Amino acid sequence: MKKNFCMTLFFIFATLSPAQAHSLWINSFESDVHQPRHTMVSVGWGHTLPMGDILTSPKGRIAIEQFELVAPDQTRTALNLPVFKLSKPELSTINFDLYAADLATQKVEFKKDSTPGVYQFSLVSRPTAYTKYIDTSGRTRLKLKEKDKIKNIKKVLMSVKYQAFAKSYVTLGKWTAPAPLGHGLEIIPRTDMSNLHVNDLVEVDVLFYGKPLNSSAAGKESILAQSRGFGQEDGFCLQAYIKKGRAQIRVQTPGQWKIMTTHKDKVLPDGDLKDLQGKVDNVVHGASLTFDVK
Repeated sequence: MKKNFCMTLFFIFATLSPAQAHSLWINSFESDVHQPRHTMVSVGWGHTLPMGDILTSPKGRIAIEQFELVAPDQTRTALNLPVFKLSKPELSTINFDLYAADLATQKVEFKKDSTPGVYQFSLVSRPTAYTKYIDTSGRTRLKLKEKDKIKNIKKVLMSVKYQAFAKSYVTLGKWTAPAPLGHGLEIIPRTDMSNLHVNDLVEVDVLFYGKPLNSSAAGKESILAQSRGFGQEDGFCLQAYIKKGRAQIRVQTPGQWKIMTTHKDKVLPDGDLKDLQGKVDNVVHGASLTFDVK
């Protein structure tokens, strides 16, 4: 039996069983066949690059709060947001169900006199509570509510508040180190992402609310990395521990890659998250960085 090592690790780190370890990312595909050049951008959700699932899937859904393009001068432009509404089959047959999908797909076309530099695509999800529980009838249920707002709970299996952050880059001209965007959990490349090749080393900083994330005795913080050509189809990935806010992986194959990480905090009566006592048991943040390798 094939073991999905990467999925299992991510499940453990996130304890996000309601979404079954779904992750959020940005798809950004550049084209210079016709000038001026353009980028096709969309939202990715699920397990499989480039499109693992729809954002409003009954098997795990997430609402997008903010989708922006940040110019080299830090000017922010809002991009189109996908509609958040639980999807139901538009067509159901004996063999399959058909769902409509809104992944916020859009085209960003640059101009001849566009400001050169690094453009950052930024994605932030809406903070959402997920409660998995056994109800008074003995059924396993999942609701996007805090546990104190659910009446028919017999046993809580998992209760978390989750928020995800994602980034991707487009470079016009010369690569320069991108500025942090202020995400709750943020992966920032220290490597030139505009000209990556197989076997290159990719080094990143990982910040949690602006401060370096670090492995400690309380927990091992890690990044996970995979691509469609490496690990994804076989259920494994690269893993590297974060030390003093920094980690690195060596890319193995060409194509689209995703680096992801999660950070979990327990809600304690005397801790920083005491206001959530009785509502959720843990607060989980997720972050991803997508890029292309030649």
